[in-house]
Amino acid sequence: MRGGADYTAAQQAAPPPRAPVVSLTIPAPAALPNMPLRIDLKSAVLALSDALDLVGVNDYQHGKRVAMIARETAAPLGVSGHALDDLVVACLMHDLGVSSTAEHRRLILDADCNDRQSHCQRAWELLQPFAHLSRLAEPIRWHHTPWADLPDGIGEPDRLAANLILLADRVDAMLVSSGLDNPLFHAAAIRDEIASLAGRHLHPEIVRAFLGVSARAAFWLALAPTHVRSWLGDQALPGWSVTIDFPQFRHVARLVSSIVDAKSHFTAAHSLGVAQLSRRLGEQMGFGDLALAEVEVAGLMHDIGKLCVPDEIVEKPARLTTAEFAVMERHSFETYQILRHVPGLERVAEWAAFHHETLDGGGYPFRRTAETLSPEARIVAVADVFQALAQVRPYRSAQGIEDIARTLDDCASRGLLDRDIVALARGDLEGSWRAATAVH
Repeated sequence: MRGGADYTAAQQAAPPPRAPVVSLTIPAPAALPNMPLRIDLKSAVLALSDALDLVGVNDYQHGKRVAMIARETAAPLGVSGHALDDLVVACLMHDLGVSSTAEHRRLILDADCNDRQSHCQRAWELLQPFAHLSRLAEPIRWHHTPWADLPDGIGEPDRLAANLILLADRVDAMLVSSGLDNPLFHAAAIRDEIASLAGRHLHPEIVRAFLGVSARAAFWLALAPTHVRSWLGDQALPGWSVTIDFPQFRHVARLVSSIVDAKSHFTAAHSLGVAQLSRRLGEQMGFGDLALAEVEVAGLMHDIGKLCVPDEIVEKPARLTTAEFAVMERHSFETYQILRHVPGLERVAEWAAFHHETLDGGGYPFRRTAETLSPEARIVAVADVFQALAQVRPYRSAQGIEDIARTLDDCASRGLLDRDIVALARGDLEGSWRAATAVH
């Protein structure tokens, strides 16, 4: 099962043993809370940071280390309060335009690669529609532009923030290239390199501040992986500790889906199609407004964990090896780990992460069975299969609408998908197709 739950046997590397099929009857929807659901924006931002960190695969926590380095350097420059909080969040989000593991490797290993500005522009465009996040757009847009080349129209705070991100990003790239096991060992060489960039690339005052704070051994020791998470937990970020209602959060989920689907042209708009079809199926089942919004968000975010899967596996035009399939299986578990820490998304986290679970207990990563799979989780699973089959994949062409119906029937008969939800999709096949494939 790969590329959005393609259940064709030819694409399965090592199918797990099947447990006996239990009842396929759809249970009643869970009771919904009476109060409107609200989401803590800080928790959502930190979850998005965790997702972006996955792109590095073997370079985990890049955004968080950039935030640590930039914040420590900014403090002696007099940056404080909300401006300092915004700098930290901008650092966490600075690689928002990078979904490809290959592109991430190029950015880390080649300081002068020609396409550095393209992902900055992509991030800027993604951030524009969001009231809170849009104020980070300018520093992120220019974070690979040398100080001397920054356009005159940028405000001074944004110029400073952009150059601080550039410095921190360059420091971390050198750390990654040298090895993160002992950051202190590489400190002298990195400090010398940064000192040489003062003037055209980095503002001299920023370099001076960095050389001051990085003279302490503690600065480098704190960058070891074991200490990065605790550092972030210590950041109160009061300017970002606000709540947004669930309809607003849907826009954040749409942002996440855009990042995930940009990983490969084979998966363009996959998450959006899954979300649209999930909502349509929920409407047919009589879900209320909140449940519809939640199941739509689950569809938008179901593949967020796929950012950890190397491009060469996602786009492999042949059957995955057992080892490669083990890497692919990780993605739904990562989805769960990212979303479950956001208060208010506990149910959504399960519905999103269970999209490769099957009613017979042979799915992954939790081996759930029918008794423990909610109607919403079953809906997302059906929508995921339907939408994936409608798209071209590197190992097959897109299936026609009747072929999709036959594949769904086969999955239901084998105890993989819920036959009643499959029947809903088949009963309105043209409408299901439009929902799964239309891009709005």
